[in-house]
Amino acid sequence: MDFTLHMECCLLGGGPALAIFFALGAKRRAWIPPLAWWLSLILGVVIGGYAMFHSTMPSFSTRITAVGRAYDYVEREIRTGYHHNTIYGFQLVPEGGQPIHIETEIILLDAAKPAIFNGRILRVVYLADSKRILKNEAIEIEVLSGEHTGSHRSIDARPLGAWLGIPVGAAFLIFGFFGLKYMENDAIAAAADDDDTAT
Repeated sequence: MDFTLHMECCLLGGGPALAIFFALGAKRRAWIPPLAWWLSLILGVVIGGYAMFHSTMPSFSTRITAVGRAYDYVEREIRTGYHHNTIYGFQLVPEGGQPIHIETEIILLDAAKPAIFNGRILRVVYLADSKRILKNEAIEIEVLSGEHTGSHRSIDARPLGAWLGIPVGAAFLIFGFFGLKYMENDAIAAAADDDDTAT
């Protein structure tokens, strides 16, 4: 997934999480045990990490399935500021059809070894969307012949798919992080508030 889109997804979950965190106030947050903050932090890392590595930019575009022989594997980098993503590409030649240039974020087994990769038959599901950064972006690849036959790899591009785990993970992570960071100050503020109400 593109770095900019990833950060936007994190803000989508992180902003409301911060608003809720500070709206709770120190006295209410002081009642939350440290284990809950740690669990929130860990849950955020797990959910966000899974979503980040198993999804791509969501799309409503048509999914096209093609079966053919793969040739000419290449790697290229897309740079956005200080960040970069490696993109994998190859030519898919359906039987009796025109070659299709496929690009993907899916790492292909033994793709850099032409003796193994070239000529292997793949079933590829790709997005027919010319506005995407990756042209003919493959979201599902299955090896049908040669080494690693039966290997199946995919990333989720559904509009209501795995990418939603990124804002959810960010929300849990930020909630847990700030909970741990403010835990001591919240306890002091809550104790001082109790002393004020007692007098």
